[in-house]
Amino acid sequence: MRWPLRYQILIPMVGIMVCAIVSVTLLHAYLSTNQIKLQIRDQFRQIAHTLNEATFPLTAAVLNQTKGLSGADFVLVGQQGDVLSSTRSDFIPSPVSQAPPEWNELQISDVIQTGDASFFHSVVQIQPRGRTQGLRYLHIYYPVKEYREALSNAIYPSLLAGSIALVVVAFLATVIAARVTRPLQRLDRKVAQIAHGDFQPMILPGRDDEIRDLSISINQMAELLGDYEDEVKRSERLKTLGQLRGAIAHQLRNAVTGCRIALDLHLRKCPVEQQDETLQVANRQLCMIEQYLQSFLENKGGHFSSFEQVNMSEMVSKVISLVTPTARHFGIEIKDTSVAEEIMIQGDAESLEQLISNLLLNAIEAAVPVEPEEGSESTDRGQISIRLFQSSPESVTLEVQDTGPGPEPSIVNKMFEPLVTAKKDGTGLGLFVAREIVQNHAGEIRWERRDQTTCFIVELPLVNVEKECVETINC
Repeated sequence: MRWPLRYQILIPMVGIMVCAIVSVTLLHAYLSTNQIKLQIRDQFRQIAHTLNEATFPLTAAVLNQTKGLSGADFVLVGQQGDVLSSTRSDFIPSPVSQAPPEWNELQISDVIQTGDASFFHSVVQIQPRGRTQGLRYLHIYYPVKEYREALSNAIYPSLLAGSIALVVVAFLATVIAARVTRPLQRLDRKVAQIAHGDFQPMILPGRDDEIRDLSISINQMAELLGDYEDEVKRSERLKTLGQLRGAIAHQLRNAVTGCRIALDLHLRKCPVEQQDETLQVANRQLCMIEQYLQSFLENKGGHFSSFEQVNMSEMVSKVISLVTPTARHFGIEIKDTSVAEEIMIQGDAESLEQLISNLLLNAIEAAVPVEPEEGSESTDRGQISIRLFQSSPESVTLEVQDTGPGPEPSIVNKMFEPLVTAKKDGTGLGLFVAREIVQNHAGEIRWERRDQTTCFIVELPLVNVEKECVETINC
């Protein structure tokens, strides 16, 4: 059975308040009853004492005046039971069978029915005045109705105050319960969203309490789960990429090999003076693609068993010549601002060529000018700048800068991961492969925005530290 937290707070608070109000009311009723009885008793004792000490005769007129002050009826009888004076002619008291108490011992505990009403009844002895008077007895009748009205006037205010307090407490308990349970309901909805894959952080409550601490913990959990989900997706992408790599690379290599052979045969048939430079570029591109596919089939995955001296300046010029036709097709201008002297590093020539090619092709795609609206001419022309220089005695830096708008914010933090791209026809592998190559050369790759341009920066060591250490130990 579901027991909501709101009722767990509300019902105990109301129950405790009801018990407290009932207990206080009963105690107040008990104390009020005793107090009223004591007040009536003391009042009658004072009247009995006054009448007992009076030097004037206790006539009907005197008793009526006393009734007006006290609210009680009086009947004065003689020793033989004869009525001497009375405030009610219809009251005929029973004869006194035993000596009544003195005035200071008078009690009002007996209730008798006289006529159509009930009265508290007491008898007090009046001392005789002179020798001619005998003993007299004063019967006192106090209406029970007036006693009950006095008691009600004393009890009802406390009952009313208790009822009002009960309503106020119930209202406050409801408000407090809602104030406590509402944030918990928001937490419950957030946990349900996390269970369905929504890891966006929730807005923290304004109050600094345990609920806020719990909200912070849930946000931290959501962040960790989001990171874990991204890692799982990345692992799945890598697994999928590994499964598809062999089959696709094999089919593509066969097709590329056929194209290259056909192009070689065509170039052999044509005289040297009639050969087009673009055909030679296409042939070199096909050779490079064939090498890449062969690396995939050999399961190198960007890891290299040996390094050699590589002329980075010559390689940059070679790759520029390969991608220049593509840049011209899209109206992109490529500027080579590298230093004039040759820069030699230790590395894998094939993978470094692939690194430079990927960066340049990405830059060309990013720098393609936006198509102008119909009826207007575009004056913008994309530009790419490549710069190779020695940044320190131990490292060389390659910068590829384009005039494109830069990567979209949605992929900024994960654009070096596999299969992540914002391009409509992109594969999401170019920057991933580039990062793998740079890392396997103990280098670093990053990007930044410079004056409305995007710049990818690659830093590579001149000498491979791991290999150098191995050679030193072997020597």
